[in-house]
Amino acid sequence: MAKKQKIIKNENPIVDVSDKESHAAVQCDNIRLISSFLSPILDKAEADKSDHVAFRVRAIVEENKAYSYLEVIARHKVTGHPGQVVGFNLEFVLMGTFSVQQEITPEDLANFVKMYTVTILWPYAREFATNQFRRTGSDDVVLPIINPQVVTEHIVENNLVDVQIISKAKPKTKKKK
Repeated sequence: MAKKQKIIKNENPIVDVSDKESHAAVQCDNIRLISSFLSPILDKAEADKSDHVAFRVRAIVEENKAYSYLEVIARHKVTGHPGQVVGFNLEFVLMGTFSVQQEITPEDLANFVKMYTVTILWPYAREFATNQFRRTGSDDVVLPIINPQVVTEHIVENNLVDVQIISKAKPKTKKKK
């Protein structure tokens, strides 16, 4: 005899995150494209290499602000492109600006950007790369969906994120005699 399944309807399926308690201690204030370079590949031997995607993360922390950079390099082969173009190289840098919403140390802020830069900036990188390659006539999505937990674990364990903490030296006060 089959059991009856009870269907539970949620009257309010919306998750409200308006309350500051649900916010992270660090927020991303802005994401900007810092530089971009798209060049055609005309050499057939170069285009015979497989598609290639790589990235690097670096960050600068100044007190309660962090500037995190995602540098992306992508090589993509194309077929049926007019002229002698057999592929494209795309290099670009995205910068996320982060600020603290509550008191944390610069070291904790550095750790945050080290752990979350890829998770936060990679979707923007995919959209930008897709847009650039579409302008060349390619309908391919070149940057893959990645597992940010696995990638972040790899880059943190292998110390592949360069983080520079810049502390402002407090001015020395002269003691009165």
